[in-house]
Parts: sequence; structure tokens; C-alpha cells
Amino acid sequence: MPGEQTSENLKITSSVEEKDLFFARFYERFPNDADRLEVICRAASPNGIKCKCGSLVTNRKYGERTARCHSCRKKVSATADTFFHGVKKATAHCCAIFVIGEGLAISANDFSKRVKVATSSGSVILHEVSAAIVNVMNDEVEMLSAILCEPVGKRSKETPAREHPKAEQADAEKRAAERSKAASSASPQDLLQRMSESTQSKSAIPENEIEKQIYELLSAQPTQFDALCKHFKLPQSELLAALTMLELSGFVKALSGNRFEILRKDVSNSIQQPSFPISTNNKEAKIFFQFVYKTFHRVSRKYLQRYLARYWCFIDRKRWQFESLLELCGRSARKSYEQLTGYVTPLSVKVVL
Repeated sequence: MPGEQTSENLKITSSVEEKDLFFARFYERFPNDADRLEVICRAASPNGIKCKCGSLVTNRKYGERTARCHSCRKKVSATADTFFHGVKKATAHCCAIFVIGEGLAISANDFSKRVKVATSSGSVILHEVSAAIVNVMNDEVEMLSAILCEPVGKRSKETPAREHPKAEQADAEKRAAERSKAASSASPQDLLQRMSESTQSKSAIPENEIEKQIYELLSAQPTQFDALCKHFKLPQSELLAALTMLELSGFVKALSGNRFEILRKDVSNSIQQPSFPISTNNKEAKIFFQFVYKTFHRVSRKYLQRYLARYWCFIDRKRWQFESLLELCGRSARKSYEQLTGYVTPLSVKVVL
């Protein structure tokens, strides 16, 4: 396993020889499909399979995902409604978790060739694993995504027509400002200025009265957008604008299922200042850029946060191993294809550089 990344032992990607070694280790550890599927089933149902009738199913055979319930005689699956729901190729999912967790830097194209799946399938699998990592980055340093857009060079569905992929950032900022304008007299330029200055904010709570009330309600628990509309009796456009401003200021974050929650309950609510200068000239950011260039060549702005998650696994060899990433995936919620591909990196990202 690679050692801890230091200034004396610095890598910016993985060599072909390292990739060969990692895949050889994987196939040596899990030589057949039954072994790989068994690992996935145990991660998905560590305490056994619970049938809908309430009975615990304990007769699942090694390397099989389904078993028949003794009570109701229905067939149940160890991976149903889990992160691994509907997994068709256990090798690809298990291998993705292994190589990412063990700190291998690899592109979707290279990964897909090595596990013998279509490039599109391999890409989705890597995004699934990356999305699970993003979910545990809440306590990491937060900074504006615009600062890390240097290696953006791949188009996505978010890229404006006939424009460079980097135009996604400006377009995202423009749309955020337009949403906020519905409930604010401030100009889009003022709103974007507020977003840029949020790293300097020291306010523990929002100053706007409506935003403050929303923040106080979300302090109790994450709440769905429809419930917020019903509670505050506000037009959807006005409530959405307030939530957008709270998100831009670092007070709240959007969750799956159209829910919102607060980020923190103290002065660290606002976007945290990184422990290093926020500049593309700093050493840490440059190393991330080189990691992207050497491994992926270029990336899309749409999935920038997920590449930051992959980079975290690459550099943090104490935090991440195959077992720790497998456990994380096992307890992560299932995401549909639409949720995976519909994700867009927010204007502020979590980083470990």
C-alpha cells in the first residue's frame, strides 16, 4: 500500500506498473465472481438480510445475493435498496472500491478496459464510489469552486452551447444570482460579490430576517422544501431565493430528496478559510491540478467535487483503505442513475489538498 504523501515522497498520479500491481493484488485477493459478490453482499447487509415480513434470513449461500425467507417463503436480496442495488457485474464494483480505496489514480477509460466493461458503465461505477466519498466531506475545508477550475476542459450537459467548458462556472454563478434576484433588490453583481466575500464573513447567523427564520428552523433537523413552503407560507420563488442565499453564504446545504440542512451552528457556518492562500498559485492546488492532468487529462466542472473526493483518497493513505471505503459504500444510500448523472458541483466545494 502506498505510504503517506509527503513533500519528500510526492506522487501526482499512478504509473502503469502500479496499476498492473494493484489489479494483480485485487484478482489474487478475490479470484472469482463468488468472492467478489460475497464481499459486496456482506457490506450491503452486515447484520444479515431482513425480509419484509420481519424475519431475519440467515440461509444465504456464499457468493449468492438472494435467499428464501423461512417464514414467508419469498426470495429476498442482500443488496436490495442499498448502494449495491441492481449490481450486475460484482467484479467492476468491487474492483472500483478496491483501487480507489487503496489510493490508485486511474481514469474511467483505463479502469473500464481492465475490468472489461463499457467505458460508460465504468464511468458510472467510479462516480457512484466518488459520490459516497463526497457525502463524508462535510467537515472538510470549503472554498469557491471557481478557484479550482483550471483543469476544467471537458464538456458536460451543463456546458453552454458553443462555449468552452470553463463557461459552466460563470453560467452557474449567473443562474444562482438570477434565482436570488426574485426575492432581492440586489443586482446579480451584488449577489456574486456577496458570494465571493463569504469567505471573510464572521456572522454566526444570517442577518436577513427571513433567512434567519429558515436557518433557525433547519437547526432542529433537515427539512424538505415543500415543508418549508408550508411552514413559512411564502411563494416558492421567494423561498428558493432565500435558500440560495443561505447556501451561497455557507449557512445551509442541499441534500438529496429536495431537503436542506444547516452546515454548522457556530461562527464557522460561513465558508471556511483554507489553511493555505486561496490562489491557483499555491502549491497544494497545483498538485491537485497535476493529478487531474496526469490521470484524467481534463475534467468537467459538473463533476469537479467528485474528482476532489478521488484526490482525497489518493493522498490520504491513513484515512482510506479498501475496507474503510467498502464500509462507507455499504452504509451509503442508493442513488439512481438520474441522481448520479444529474449531480452538479455547487459553487462552494469541499477540499482536502
